[in-house]
Amino acid sequence: MKAIFASVLALYAATPALAETVVMTFDGVAGDYTAFDDTLGDSTHVDVTNDTLYGFGSAGVYESHLEHWTNNYSGLTDIAFPSASGRVGQLAFGIDAGYELTFDSFDFGNYFDGSTARDASFRIYDAAWGLVWSSDVTGHTGAAVTMTPGVAITGTGYFQWGSDWNIGIDNFAYSVAEITPAVPLPAGLPLLLAGLTGFGVLRRRKS
Repeated sequence: MKAIFASVLALYAATPALAETVVMTFDGVAGDYTAFDDTLGDSTHVDVTNDTLYGFGSAGVYESHLEHWTNNYSGLTDIAFPSASGRVGQLAFGIDAGYELTFDSFDFGNYFDGSTARDASFRIYDAAWGLVWSSDVTGHTGAAVTMTPGVAITGTGYFQWGSDWNIGIDNFAYSVAEITPAVPLPAGLPLLLAGLTGFGVLRRRKS
């Protein structure tokens, strides 16, 4: 009888969607101060744009790109940084309807190989500029650090960091999966399960 219940319920269980994971390594261009274009980080269901902003949140675009640096950011190679010191770097994610993006992880380091203590702020905003995740680092030195936000959004999302261009990011990983809603149970299913339960009780009594 338990097997019958399990079989009936399994017919209406939601099937988990497979996620696509993208890791942005920022090695698609060569040379220092080279600007990234807006193909950076794109995937099947996500359109990524990159900018340097005047400040955090919806402060406005200072320049419509981030820039590449080859090495010496706490041991990281091929990193992205804001195009001017005192400004904020941004990756904006436009997500197709019916899909959800998760900010998995990223590395950050500071120039020159972490020899000078530097401060950094990291922010993730949703489409309405609501702050959904943040982290502030004070006096970072030495090796690169991995951050794992682990927050998920739909629609549009923004990742920002700054405001010192000596803080760069690398290995930015996000995953995107189709949102699969649970299939609603038909109205008659509770009656069917009740009938099966009664049938099972009668069989046990006869035994």
